[in-house]
Amino acid sequence: MSTEVIVREAKSSDSLPLIKFLDKVGAESHFLTMDDAGILMGEEEMSEYLIQISEKDNNAYFLALVNGEIAGVLAVTADFHYRIRHIGDIFIAVANAFQGYGIASILFGDMIDWVVELGVIKRLELTVQKRNEKARHLYEKFEFECESVRKNGARDEHGNLIDVCEYVRFFE
Repeated sequence: MSTEVIVREAKSSDSLPLIKFLDKVGAESHFLTMDDAGILMGEEEMSEYLIQISEKDNNAYFLALVNGEIAGVLAVTADFHYRIRHIGDIFIAVANAFQGYGIASILFGDMIDWVVELGVIKRLELTVQKRNEKARHLYEKFEFECESVRKNGARDEHGNLIDVCEYVRFFE
């Protein structure tokens, strides 16, 4: 891909294209917890969600854009309660058409820079199906470690129970 990838934080005006993107990747991928039912949010609800995310210093929703189209997303969500507000949970998805071009790495790099710059998040967590070797390699490249394996933590596209790895990275 010889096109520039632009990463920026999502705005409320991104609501409809973001919903369409999430519905698409939910239908495309067997590796997400979201399935072909999609995100199940309306435009107004998504808009309010993105506004709330943008107002918090421990939450972010990054979009990777290629020619103005959402190619991938990475969200960090954390609680507002003092005792756990330093723990961020990651959701990442890249559309099938844009996989293999380094978009997930770009999103991860920008997210790590954001975490380090703000200094609020001290622990990042994410879960990934154990069978998703490509994603696990990406997370390990960014210094995440498998903290535990949750036996039968999800179902695959055929209804079989599969293991899920819980990855973590710590920040000073």
